[in-house]
Amino acid sequence: MSFLKLILRELQRSPRRLLFISGLAGISTAAILLAINAGAAKAADGKNALLPAVLFIISLVVFYKAQQYILIATTVEIETIIHKLRVRLMDQVRRSELLPLEGIGRAEIVNAITKETQTLTQAATILGFASQGFVLVVFVCAYIAYLSLAALLMSSIVIGLASLMFLASSRRFVAEQRKATEWEKRLYDRLFDLVDGFKEVRLNRSRSEELFADIVQVSREGANIKIRTQTETFKHVVFSQTSVYVLLGALVFMLPTFTSSVGASLQKIATALLFVAGAFWGIVQSLPILLNANVAADNIERLEQRLRATVVTPEIGVREPPRQFDKIEMRDVAFHYQVKSRDTPFKIGPIDFTLRSGELVFIMGGNGSGKSTFMKVLAGLYKPDSGQITLDGMPIGDYNREAYRSLITAIFSDYHLFQRLYGIFDPDMARLHRLLGEFRLADKTRLIDRVFQTVELSSGQRKRLGLIVSLLEKRPILLLDEWAAEQDPEFRGKFYYELLPELVRAGLTIVVISHDDRYIDQGHYAARVIRMDEGRFVDQRSLEAV
Repeated sequence: MSFLKLILRELQRSPRRLLFISGLAGISTAAILLAINAGAAKAADGKNALLPAVLFIISLVVFYKAQQYILIATTVEIETIIHKLRVRLMDQVRRSELLPLEGIGRAEIVNAITKETQTLTQAATILGFASQGFVLVVFVCAYIAYLSLAALLMSSIVIGLASLMFLASSRRFVAEQRKATEWEKRLYDRLFDLVDGFKEVRLNRSRSEELFADIVQVSREGANIKIRTQTETFKHVVFSQTSVYVLLGALVFMLPTFTSSVGASLQKIATALLFVAGAFWGIVQSLPILLNANVAADNIERLEQRLRATVVTPEIGVREPPRQFDKIEMRDVAFHYQVKSRDTPFKIGPIDFTLRSGELVFIMGGNGSGKSTFMKVLAGLYKPDSGQITLDGMPIGDYNREAYRSLITAIFSDYHLFQRLYGIFDPDMARLHRLLGEFRLADKTRLIDRVFQTVELSSGQRKRLGLIVSLLEKRPILLLDEWAAEQDPEFRGKFYYELLPELVRAGLTIVVISHDDRYIDQGHYAARVIRMDEGRFVDQRSLEAV
């Protein structure tokens, strides 16, 4: 998909109007040239140049208005299109399923929404100038044809050869530009490694040096590809500029030897070519930018196609999402995905599991045993490859998975804490203040107009604030993935001995991933403990309330 096709597809205004005004700007420029030549000819003959002067003034006014309109309109249209693209991409991201989105990677998404859209912005003004320049060249060529067909033929041959040589390199330019985009995405990945893993980088000099060496290598390779591409492009640009001077020399020194009829018009032809040289160079120099925009438009289109394939549209007319449930059942549920670091896919299941309303369930097991993956399947974030999940006997599928997810709030190990209470429009402020005090956060932050004063807290405090937000959602199922791992011993004990029993008594259904055997065994509450290994349940036991 090309940049021009993208523009025409997304354009708000009529393209005919923009093309008409752009053509008017080019015609007025050619008319200015005609008026100047006519005025100069009359002045040389000692005649009154009033009519050429009037034509010059009218053409200048038309040029000023048309140029102003087309540049402003183009900027407005392109920025509107880019806004629509950004919003559409982010809307598709938010409605995508987790697993395919993880497969795309955030580097490609960030690159498309930031860099590629910036490339389109840069091409916007260039497109307006290039279209006007093209119209100008066409009309000046018509003017030269009026003066001398031989001059037009020679001009067409020289300019045509220069254009063909430039266009011949465009395919390689596009291929190299795509390579550069791939390396830039790798650089985004390394940047995320550096920023997200900053503490780990600062603690390990060897890791820091190797990561930085990798960053330098990726950046250098991307730069080398761009240098090769731009070098070839600039060579052709210089060649195209030189070809104009060659054309002028050929007209002045060679054309008169082939035809005598051109002599009287030679100066006008040379003036016309000099007048149009700037527009021609502008067109040639705009081609690399427009080719970049083509690559950016193609990348955005490919990302959109991949995102659209991951979006599941809920069935129209689905009833209001449930707020309570009696039982969730998994029967022979299995799920797998490919891990880059492994030759074989990671899988869980088949699993049989029943979660009843008001239950407390602990999921335990070693690292890599499948606990977090199981939790994401239970949450409806991963769709099972086989088996079935039912909610009160109703099978969960694409048409009602979003409604099923509305029962659940979760804090995963990589939980993101939003500063604004998105989706919670009328928070229970009395409960919020009580929880902030109970979680020892009252002196750390507060809520003002649904925005927390700060979320710059320690990792344990962030998890506590995240739990408060989850409780404010008032959903019946709470999933916690190693929530207590980053809490100090005092608050960890409070979590197991006070908070969990209190939440269960309040009617919540809770599933907790944990390694804290000692706290669980001393909790004195009714609960189930399930141990996982290699993606399967290997042991289950019940705890009785005391």
